[in-house]
Amino acid sequence: MKKIMEMLQNMKAKNEKKDNNGFSLVELIIVIAIMAILVGIVGTQVLPYINKSKEAKDLQIINSYSTAAVSAYSMLAGEITETTTPLEVDVYTDKSAAGATTLTDKNKLADKIIDLTGYVAKSDLWDATSKKGKMTSKEGQKITGIKITYDFTNHTVTTEALGTKLDKVKADL
Repeated sequence: MKKIMEMLQNMKAKNEKKDNNGFSLVELIIVIAIMAILVGIVGTQVLPYINKSKEAKDLQIINSYSTAAVSAYSMLAGEITETTTPLEVDVYTDKSAAGATTLTDKNKLADKIIDLTGYVAKSDLWDATSKKGKMTSKEGQKITGIKITYDFTNHTVTTEALGTKLDKVKADL
């Protein structure tokens, strides 16, 4: 019993000798400075990749217009009269006016593409006023329209985002 008491007193004495005050202010400042440096280094390396991923997403949206353009042509092939020269459709400029009774090939195709993509207005892609839209990259936010070129001679469709440097998307008819 005496031995156990001695051990308890020794442990108590050791605990009293320890200086358990936590971290000093200097140590905390050093840790924060190291973390700030790491964030600065990592942040500059990651930001370009974030914009590249946004551009890739914007290119997928353009690709969806290309797919919709091919589908629209397939659905309306019997109604399209212009098949000899390239037909350029500016999706949001060439959509039909409300209540229009006579529709051109461009109107028909633009209306069907809008219906298939679900983007009713150009502002669905990017609205500079509200700073909202599907196009989120710096380049995608410069969009002024979507132009689709039907080349009936080569049986191709080319889709481009007007006002941007994003790649054009080509597809077979």
